[in-house]
Amino acid sequence: MDVAAVVVSIIAVLIAGIGTSLANRRSKEALRESRKAVTTALWSGLQEAIQRLVAFDPTVEPVGERLANLRIAMIDLADEYTDWEGLDTWLEAERALGATIARQVMDAAQPGDSVDQRLKNLDPLMSWTQALSQNVRRFRATGYDAKALAKLEAHARDLIKQIHERHGWELPPTSNPRLEPLS
Repeated sequence: MDVAAVVVSIIAVLIAGIGTSLANRRSKEALRESRKAVTTALWSGLQEAIQRLVAFDPTVEPVGERLANLRIAMIDLADEYTDWEGLDTWLEAERALGATIARQVMDAAQPGDSVDQRLKNLDPLMSWTQALSQNVRRFRATGYDAKALAKLEAHARDLIKQIHERHGWELPPTSNPRLEPLS
């Protein structure tokens, strides 16, 4: 009877071990799928916010809500990819560039502009959104590239500076002096 109890106990331990192993494997797979769903939603959310700016005319309706949605989607993505150094600063530079270009479009608009003139005025905003969309898609597909992020951020900041200088505008602040980073 003792031998039978030992054999049954060993079989029970083996079954429990196999069951635990299978459960752990399924749990890890579910966790991977869950993480993938979260990142897919974040990338898609950013693309949605960008696409809401494609062919958008800030002379017809306020741009603030669309830029706020863009910023929120960018922050969400940057918060998820904290190991992608430079992602947050590139995305913020792109948002600031979008706001700058929208301002340029609004300033260029004149009452009575022809359709062709309105499209010409809107072209910088449309071109920017298309380029941003392509760059976001590239990073989603290829992953982290520190040099590309730095290059894109520098380019966005240069364009902001050029546009502001051309129009005689004061550059937007790059930081808030009332806020200090936590150490």
